[in-house]
Amino acid sequence: MVHKHAISTSRYYKYGGYYTLLYDMRSYCTKIHKGCIQDTSDIAGGNMIKIDNLSFSYRKASRRNLDKLHVEFPNGTINMIIGKNGSGKTTLFDLIANVIKRPPEIQGVPDEKEMIYQLQGLLFPLTLKARDLFRFFLYSDYSNRIQIKTEPYVDEDMSVSEVELVQRVWDMDFGQLSVGERRYLCILAITLMKRKLYIFDEPLAGIDPEMRQHILKRIEKLALNNECTVLVSNHHLQDLENIHCIIHLIHQGRVTFSGSYTEFIQNGDGNNPDQAFLNQVKS
Repeated sequence: MVHKHAISTSRYYKYGGYYTLLYDMRSYCTKIHKGCIQDTSDIAGGNMIKIDNLSFSYRKASRRNLDKLHVEFPNGTINMIIGKNGSGKTTLFDLIANVIKRPPEIQGVPDEKEMIYQLQGLLFPLTLKARDLFRFFLYSDYSNRIQIKTEPYVDEDMSVSEVELVQRVWDMDFGQLSVGERRYLCILAITLMKRKLYIFDEPLAGIDPEMRQHILKRIEKLALNNECTVLVSNHHLQDLENIHCIIHLIHQGRVTFSGSYTEFIQNGDGNNPDQAFLNQVKS
């Protein structure tokens, strides 16, 4: 077990396309990575995040990004945040994660060490191997117990095509991977990190339908099988039909819809989610 005095400082770390709170354990880090020390922190459980009457605007902005917003994000499902570009989705995530100072209107957020925030960008040295990206995520995780060896990481939740993908790219340079391959490895590693709050900012952007389904199913399993809150922003509405999620639509700074996919498409012709979206953001 890591002694509490081994933790000298804590800080937000922005790298590899995510924010998380990492601890400076100095000489303890090497021992943790070798499995000599185990962190027995209690990581079970989670909170429903409740936001009541939240307003926010950037300095010199002509309008409020968020305007008297009310919403609840429960555990046990994917909370899918949708909205037009510039509707305030990322701003809301930044406020929840305390990247922008979190206001008191946001309640139920776990301690910073119990959250992970995946950003839209993915910065990583192009000459390092794909396996190095995976090691970076897991070995920066204070609760990690997974040992990454020379063989590609696989588990029972992966489909045949996912296993083939990881085996193929494991020893490739990161710069040689496609955007989708990079994003998949990033999401795969994040879902192996035990947290109470996961925030994924457009994890499906720029990738093909098969890869989107792999990523969504991985995130869905994370939400259903762990006591945690999962927030995802997304523009690919067709992909949500067979995913266990609650859709939250942000429009003009407010959540104007919260409900199931079936309820959402009733705002259109009952079949096309894009039409339902357009009908709700006309004004």
